Amino acid sequence: MPRETEERSVALIGAGPRGTSFLERLLAVVEHGAVNDAAVEQGAPTPRLRILVIDPAPHGPGRVWNPQQSPLYLMNTPASFPTAAPAGATQAALPASSASRSFAQWRHEHEAEETVTSVRADGFEPPVPKGIDHGGTDTDYPTRAAYGQYLSWLHTEVCAALADQPGITVEHLRAEVTELRRADSGYELTVEDAGDLNDAEDHGSTHNQDDAAASPTSGQRLRADQVVLALGHIPAGLNESGEHFTEVADQLGLHYQPPAIPTEVDYYSLPAGENVLVRGMGLNFFDLMIQASVGRGGVFHEHADRPAGQRLEYLATGDEPHLVAGSRRGTPYRAKSTALTEAPGFAPVGISLHHFSPEAIAEAERRHDVLDFSAHLWPLMQRDVLRTYYRTLVELAPELFRTGFDAALEELLADTHLGEAVLQTRGQRLLREFAPDVLWFDIRSLGRPFGGLTFESAEQYQQHMSAYLEDDAATSAAGVRSPVKMAIGALHLARMEVKALISQGRVSQSSQISEIEGWFESLVEGLASGPPLQRIEELAALTRAGVVEFLGPEPIFDVDRETGFYTAESPAVAAPAYQARWLLEAMMPANRVQLSRSPLVAGLLRSGLARPRELVDASGAPRAGKGFDVTTLPHRLIPMDRAEPEEIYVLGLQLSSVQWGTAIAAEAGGTVDSSARSLADADAAARAVLLGPARAATGSPAQD
Repeated sequence: MPRETEERSVALIGAGPRGTSFLERLLAVVEHGAVNDAAVEQGAPTPRLRILVIDPAPHGPGRVWNPQQSPLYLMNTPASFPTAAPAGATQAALPASSASRSFAQWRHEHEAEETVTSVRADGFEPPVPKGIDHGGTDTDYPTRAAYGQYLSWLHTEVCAALADQPGITVEHLRAEVTELRRADSGYELTVEDAGDLNDAEDHGSTHNQDDAAASPTSGQRLRADQVVLALGHIPAGLNESGEHFTEVADQLGLHYQPPAIPTEVDYYSLPAGENVLVRGMGLNFFDLMIQASVGRGGVFHEHADRPAGQRLEYLATGDEPHLVAGSRRGTPYRAKSTALTEAPGFAPVGISLHHFSPEAIAEAERRHDVLDFSAHLWPLMQRDVLRTYYRTLVELAPELFRTGFDAALEELLADTHLGEAVLQTRGQRLLREFAPDVLWFDIRSLGRPFGGLTFESAEQYQQHMSAYLEDDAATSAAGVRSPVKMAIGALHLARMEVKALISQGRVSQSSQISEIEGWFESLVEGLASGPPLQRIEELAALTRAGVVEFLGPEPIFDVDRETGFYTAESPAVAAPAYQARWLLEAMMPANRVQLSRSPLVAGLLRSGLARPRELVDASGAPRAGKGFDVTTLPHRLIPMDRAEPEEIYVLGLQLSSVQWGTAIAAEAGGTVDSSARSLADADAAARAVLLGPARAATGSPAQD
């Protein structure tokens, strides 16, 4: 028989997607009775839990997915992909709670709800869809506001269901935790008033609480036995160039926008008709692009009789700024293939990994102990990319190939002893024999399409970029009939497997630093993590309209004190430097705990309650990783001053030293080792919290 109940308090710091997933997993474990059964076996008391949910942002969506944001912002995945709770095949490993729904399931249940409004800086109130985007399907790319509504709903349902459980109370504070320190028993948290966001948030769960959540007083201190950190994106310090541009802005009266979450950037202040220099052409760039055009009243007119990439015409208002954008590759992220919308998972139908198989990886690990990315993994990935590309091309244009090509290619790719350079040489020889009109496909050069080229004028580069965007749109629209996009799909599928291997500690630290972070991450992000096709077509139209202009590869951003302007130019383009009063970083704040300007994170590091994970590079020199040092699952902070892990569990972005791709949402129906890893992390933390400090799995330092 269990002993009399004990009361414990758990502080959940961060109520965005990761925090909501933690609460949903907590509910699932309680509803299925797994922890109570374990407690009975151990003679442990059944806990009475007081759960403090603390976040200054809206609980559920957090800052990034705030439902009040502009409806112009789109998600980066089809509606069928993301979830904050187990769905589909994932439920075999993680049983569902009564509230568990994927985003797509929730949309189907809430197809016709009223709209709310979003007040923007100039007083305009555009409608924001509440519930499903009208006319939306599982294959479209919904608004981020709609996903925020899903997260709000899920958070509300989960908290209400938790509060209905005997012995559990849920309290919400719209506040910021500025300090966390050890107490005589458990931990002490200092919370600060979050201004007009303080008001208690009604999540339908107050019927099991003493009162609705009260606003904290400034400097109020709370106690908790256990803590869960689900912080998401947090403020970060600037790098050297960012600090320099900030100083220049103050000295010369210029305007510098550092990296930031798009919803927190005042795009309406950008001056009409003036140059605005933009550094970065990843996903944040597309948010800037659409706010600077449609957000200023512009309209895209569709010519249905034109091919993809050319069918949109932008009708300008004259209020648009002139965006001059640059990135190292010289081009924006490539569009996602329409083939993704036809697939049950996040890879096009028909793609399989033949060479990058569990058996081949296990064999490499058996022979070499620790996996090195370039030596053991990349060769297998590259072979699957090549196999996918040429099999697709043979199917589309068999007349280009002589009899025997398929067998000869398979024989070439099967020789795993061939290095990348030799593989390319022999591959080119094979093509000359069997397909003289076909070029060798080099996935690496695809990531730098203009590498090694020079351009005689800015106008010439714009022409090349227009052709590039139109081609990218056409290949994306072709879906499974595009060899290039199918090859990229194979690369992405392999990336998800690499993500699992890193989480399992099976890839060497030195290759993570020098190879995965050094070049592979940039390659695969630029090719496989781009926007929906719609955005590339819109960018092509804005380029033709002269609203957006491109700098060229490897741009140099600087300042000219003589003229008093920021400047930007590309060494590959023979053109005068652009000048501007405005410079905008189109990227998120750095995800590195040592650069954090969060008082909480900085305080944890300063006090020694947490430490950054130390990695060892190829030379054997130690260097601080991006994330916290944590134990294996469930991930608990490892402090500086003792080997015993803290009762502080970490979810999400601050796990980036032991995981890869921590910002990616869980996939509905994904595997817990890979695409649904964040749900498995939340589940492990929930089970440990429910068992209590004395009985939770202690974990061990994450593997090197």
